Amino acid sequence: MSSQTLVSDTFFLSGERLDRLRQALKVAGHQARVAQHGGYGRHVEDALAEIEEAVIDHLARIENALEDDKAEAEYLGEAERTRRAYFPHYEAV
Repeated sequence: MSSQTLVSDTFFLSGERLDRLRQALKVAGHQARVAQHGGYGRHVEDALAEIEEAVIDHLARIENALEDDKAEAEYLGEAERTRRAYFPHYEAV
């Protein structure tokens, strides 16, 4: 353990489950980046850099999957049905 002063960090997750996961991953990536400059040994700093890169990769994978699901929904017409369900009063009678 480092001789640095312990600092308590508090954060809150909000939104749907996927939003919460993305927020937690962002926090983990940030903490890995900050810890890289904590005066630990070379091996620990390398491990932290790899963790940060893995978190970035996971976040990108989630973003790509969301875009793919959105494109697939548009292709299948599900998005249009969903839009109509939210705005039934504006449909032509």
